[in-house]
Amino acid sequence: MATGRNPTTFIVGAGPVATAIAGALRLGGVPVLGLWARRSAPARQAGSAAGVAAFSSAPPDVLLEAEVVILAVRDGVIGEVAQMLVGTGLVNKRHVLLHCAGAASAEELLGSVRDKVGGIGTLHPLSAIADGREAMRALKGTVFGIEGDEVGRATAAKLVAALHGVPLALDSTQMASYHCAAALASNYIVAAIDAAAQVLAGAGVSPSQAAQALVPLAEGALRNVVHKGTTDGLTGPVRRGDATTIQRHLEALRGKPDVAEIYRALARRALEIAARIDGPDAPDKSGLAAIRTLLES
Repeated sequence: MATGRNPTTFIVGAGPVATAIAGALRLGGVPVLGLWARRSAPARQAGSAAGVAAFSSAPPDVLLEAEVVILAVRDGVIGEVAQMLVGTGLVNKRHVLLHCAGAASAEELLGSVRDKVGGIGTLHPLSAIADGREAMRALKGTVFGIEGDEVGRATAAKLVAALHGVPLALDSTQMASYHCAAALASNYIVAAIDAAAQVLAGAGVSPSQAAQALVPLAEGALRNVVHKGTTDGLTGPVRRGDATTIQRHLEALRGKPDVAEIYRALARRALEIAARIDGPDAPDKSGLAAIRTLLES
């Protein structure tokens, strides 16, 4: 594969991630020859949103002209799809295969075809992609987890550069830890807001009003983290060592054991953060001890 230009690329998949990556690469000046999915309707919709050619039914011959094939399909079928593509003869030693899963390495998912292609790697956008059309422009500047063999890593890094993204080099043995961190920071933030909305509903607030009230609050907390880090960005009753307020919270959660469990787990983590703070602005130590006792009761 030539190194002085962006490689010709083909996307396999038609979901939000496939759509976003196809469109983002096109906007970044990467020649995207198209995308393919087994079902025609999703393929057409994804191709239209990304602004690239769409193919369905059998894999197209245009694959032969690609240098990079990105498998943006469900994690559980990546290996199967890779073997199928190699079996057609349309993907061979001139191709680099990249996958977009974050929880497993290229060797684990693509190792069965490693000797039949030019390289294997991971290209995982560290982004919560729900709508491919919207995300294709938002991927500019996104962090991408990359790993794989030498050729696969280099190819993934080149595509990230075309997106003006930030490459995050990963150890193939730690992919589960990387993806777990991503889930905690993204998926479970949504879960925490959903739990908060359930509690707010107890005060007679509708679900739509709850989201309108809580999401800006969450965004403000995240801005604090961006500018100050997690330790200095922590606010609220645990940060102050305010055991009385924590006790009131726990009383409000009586009858909601699932949410109470979430609250206790996150409050314990907040205690760990608060304990790092020293100096004149440090939280009241006796208050932190009282909160710890409340959370353990």
